[in-house]
Amino acid sequence: MIHRKPYVHRRQTAFSHILRRHASESDGTHEDNNEGLSEPLEDSRRSFVKNGFMTLTTAAFTGGSLFGSEAGARGLVRFPCKDQTLLNTYHFMRAGSSLLEVEDVWSTNPLFLTNREAALSEKGEDEVRRACNLLKNMGVTPTIVRYSLAASSIDTANIVGEEFNIGRDRLVPEFNYMDPRAIGGWDFSPKNATEEAVWAMDFDEAGPSGRGGRPPPNEDGTPSETLADQVVRLTNLMSVLETLYSGDEIILVFPDGTGPALLSCLIGGIQLNRVHELNFQSGEIRQNVDYNSVNAIVTDLPSPYYSEILQRGRQELIQLRENPDEERNVKDLKFEEEQAVAEAQRKERQELEEREARQNEFERRQKLEEERRIKEEQRKERQIQAQEKEIERKRMRENEDNSTSDISGGAVGGGILLLAVSSVLANSKQSAVIDTDDNRDENGTLSETNSAPETNSADVDEVEVSLSDVAKADTDSVELDQPITMEQNETAKVSELASATNFDDEQINLEDSYDDWGDAWLGTINEIMNDDPDISSKLE
Repeated sequence: MIHRKPYVHRRQTAFSHILRRHASESDGTHEDNNEGLSEPLEDSRRSFVKNGFMTLTTAAFTGGSLFGSEAGARGLVRFPCKDQTLLNTYHFMRAGSSLLEVEDVWSTNPLFLTNREAALSEKGEDEVRRACNLLKNMGVTPTIVRYSLAASSIDTANIVGEEFNIGRDRLVPEFNYMDPRAIGGWDFSPKNATEEAVWAMDFDEAGPSGRGGRPPPNEDGTPSETLADQVVRLTNLMSVLETLYSGDEIILVFPDGTGPALLSCLIGGIQLNRVHELNFQSGEIRQNVDYNSVNAIVTDLPSPYYSEILQRGRQELIQLRENPDEERNVKDLKFEEEQAVAEAQRKERQELEEREARQNEFERRQKLEEERRIKEEQRKERQIQAQEKEIERKRMRENEDNSTSDISGGAVGGGILLLAVSSVLANSKQSAVIDTDDNRDENGTLSETNSAPETNSADVDEVEVSLSDVAKADTDSVELDQPITMEQNETAKVSELASATNFDDEQINLEDSYDDWGDAWLGTINEIMNDDPDISSKLE
């Protein structure tokens, strides 16, 4: 059967021995190491608690160590590091120029540090490679690269790892302890116009501890920090590094120039209001940073070049504070510029569309006007053609009327001629009757010489000749006024009419058949038409 109580007493006795040994060392006496093991088990718990409490109290007031002086604490870094030897060798490096820095934009908002718009530029890449070549020439072989999560620091760390063949497990990101100091309302402002003002503010207002000189606040969430706020992060960074690593050569890649300069001031014990005298340039690296190396580059008084920067910065600071709205955020200015460009492009497109619309409208109206002009010309041409046709019809009607009147005149003339012929024949016949009466003999018989008077035949022939001449004259008059076709038709009609009038006195008996000469004329015409139907149809 196992008894556990003596074992418990033995553990308590062993712990009491440790406490007594610590107390004896503090008093300058020494106990035998085996003495505690021979202590009787009858020591009460009360005496154990009493002795332990006295030992702990003595160690606390005398500053001694509970487990011996050779087992001191590690990792807690105290600034300045004059009497404390750092466990690692540190090389401070600023990342190469970012795209925003090339565009003269100062970005410190931790939310935007990882944006690729703050990535390493081509100029920054060249700066980083030159710094790596410098370390190689000095025989530096880094084993750890600790870098900020800013985009430019990530790119810089990748180049360093490539140049020195450092594995990915040795490229360690730092999430927030290496963030740059945030400048609040001046964030994303033009760097050249604002950086010198911040340096002057820190020199005049921050003080040795860096607690003064706070930038104006911002509404977009960008912190407004003093140098002392950044000191807290850097202190934690060094404590973590001294705890995690020992005997390594560590490169710290910062996204800005103030972070490594401020850590250098902490290690070297330099007043924080002079931090910008140690400011790092883009791609700059300083090896073996410790208390002595920092104080070796710091002078008692600021250099004339730095004094000029402070003088310009004071003037800039006055303008920034008196006119807070005058210095605008570059992002806002860029946005407004893009908006202005977009608005100008929109107006240009609108003007172009309006010009095109006006041109199209002008062309459309011009086309309509041309079509209207063509239609008007066509209408006028048709009107002229219609007028010409109407004139031609009128002229043809006039010619037809003239030809009809000529035919009527010829017919009247022919009628008159027939009347004249009839009159002549009648007179001739009457003369023949009278002559016959005169030539009768007493027996009432005619002489043979007067049975056929010659005057009648001669007169008839003469009348026929004159009628042919009249018909020919009428035909000639028709030829002068009528076209060829009508001329031929009318001439044929007149000729047939003239030939139809060649009759002898035996066919006309005006004296016996009619009472007057008008009736005789009409009767003669009817008889002619009845005797020869062809003449009637031709006259119609």
